Amino acid sequence: MRRKGHFIDKDKNQIFNDDAIVSSKVYPNTPTLQELEQMVFNGLVEMIFICNYQTEQTSKLELLSINDIKYEWNTKYKYNISLDDEAYLNDFPKGYCFFVELWEGEKGTPILVLFECH
Repeated sequence: MRRKGHFIDKDKNQIFNDDAIVSSKVYPNTPTLQELEQMVFNGLVEMIFICNYQTEQTSKLELLSINDIKYEWNTKYKYNISLDDEAYLNDFPKGYCFFVELWEGEKGTPILVLFECH
């Protein structure tokens, strides 16, 4: 079955757009919240994706507008990002959080993937 759109193939550890590889490298270190915010607002992020659906093999990704992320940063994202491996949803406003992964894009700039948990 051919997949459409952006997704992470967990077996290959790669981001695809349809059949084209977008990234094969995950950054080993997660930035601090302040570093992440600076990356978003200073244009250092090539693309931002959100993942709302995953299986054991794939994570479906939705491409987000960087301008929309900036606009909603203080109300939707900033206080709901977990930089740890585990989180308790009750510790976050409105009972949801985002786990963060940074991947290296074609230009060598970071691709931000936010995994939404609720």
